[in-house]
Amino acid sequence: MKIMEAIRKIVSADTLIPIIDLPWTSKNLQVEIIVIPLIDEKLQKKISGKKLKGCLKAYANPALWEKEPQAWETNIIEKYGNI
Repeated sequence: MKIMEAIRKIVSADTLIPIIDLPWTSKNLQVEIIVIPLIDEKLQKKISGKKLKGCLKAYANPALWEKEPQAWETNIIEKYGNI
């Protein structure tokens, strides 16, 4: 399912005055119109798909859990040496 992207267009405010209640100060000015589609909440859930919680559980290695707090520091030392 393809989601509609925002549409942008620059027009004279004078053409919008009969349609939209614009302040009188906008007369004779160029304005930008941005059209963004509203997405129904049910449709949004359908688009977002499954939740990611736990999706990497199959790749977890319990033997490495103890080393996790120092993993970043250990990796940097291995890569760059003890600077």
